[in-house]
Amino acid sequence: MAGELRLALVGCGWIAEAHVAGYGDLMRRGCTAFTVTACCDPNVANAEKCAQAIAQFQGAQPAVFASVDGLIAARAADAADVCVPHAFHHRVAIPLLAGGLHVMVEKPMGITIKASRAIIAAAEKYGRVLAYGENVRRYLPARACTWAIHARRMIGDVRLVNIHSVERAPFDYDRAAFKWRGSKLLTGGGMIMDSGAHLADMVQLLFGEPDEVVCTMATYDDQVIAGAPVLGDTPADVEDTWHAVIRFRSGLHLTWTYSRQLYGEPVRIANYYGSAGTLRDLGFPFHPFQAGAVAVLADGKTVSSGQIETEYALSLSDTDKARLFPYGATDGFAIEVWDFVDAIATGRKPEMDGLDGLRAKALCETCYEAAVAGRPVRYADVLEGRVNAYQKPIDDFWQI
Repeated sequence: MAGELRLALVGCGWIAEAHVAGYGDLMRRGCTAFTVTACCDPNVANAEKCAQAIAQFQGAQPAVFASVDGLIAARAADAADVCVPHAFHHRVAIPLLAGGLHVMVEKPMGITIKASRAIIAAAEKYGRVLAYGENVRRYLPARACTWAIHARRMIGDVRLVNIHSVERAPFDYDRAAFKWRGSKLLTGGGMIMDSGAHLADMVQLLFGEPDEVVCTMATYDDQVIAGAPVLGDTPADVEDTWHAVIRFRSGLHLTWTYSRQLYGEPVRIANYYGSAGTLRDLGFPFHPFQAGAVAVLADGKTVSSGQIETEYALSLSDTDKARLFPYGATDGFAIEVWDFVDAIATGRKPEMDGLDGLRAKALCETCYEAAVAGRPVRYADVLEGRVNAYQKPIDDFWQI
């Protein structure tokens, strides 16, 4: 077993499985830049399960810890990959940073803007690297479609974006992975905050800074979540239905509609309309271009996802390939972990740092704040904390 950086996995639930798979992908490809030396979770069985899975490809089993305090005291790691539920991001990341560890935080950066800024401030205070764990933009199809829009200008000037996902698919709150996802005190919000964090990042990568948001939202789910963390039995209160219109400083408008509580034929659409054609997303609309896209051009010709990816790959230098797809990896989780480890080793900025995570967070929060205010809300006002009516009860509950 080799590896210069000692990495701890903190939080060993559902999303941690994807991170573990990313570690394995890198190591099997020959990456020796890090060793996973610790798995930490108050549910020790989850930590042991992850440690055993890591041992299968790493050659040695990470130590298991039931608390962050124990992990820090043991000096068992140099850096931490934080995969805990949203409400605990700041409560875990800040002590880790104070304890001298570099930290990568799974999306979203924090449960609110204030929580996110507190994590960023801690990284600055203690001089540690803070990376944002956003996987979607790093997949090969997503990078290729970003290139097709920006560098290739395959569809010309993007004029309108329509993202629409409506179906009847209530959450199953008996599943452990969803026990905390139905309460805004634990998750910060519903799918606007959860899968929506990916969309919020990608559309800013594609189209720049948002200007203003109008949003309406509703909660039709009347389930009670049995045994939610911290809260116990609690009503599901996150939004399950919304319609938002996001206007960017460029003038572009994006419409974003979702419900998991409506009957009828499921509809999932994500179309990016340009002056010279349209890109139709082939995957889940809130994970833009993770599964690629088909371009329909003004002359009626189509360009397949595979063609876009091939043309993109041919445009890359060897240096670009090594940076964007280290060791030939194309999995977003593997790439984000390598980027974090390499940023620590080289002293460079991670591809996505705390401020990048904050900007994605702010767009999600602007949707919430607009819905609560019942009027258009400016993105900059939410980013800077001038508008926070939706977030304030969450901040108060967690004493942020």
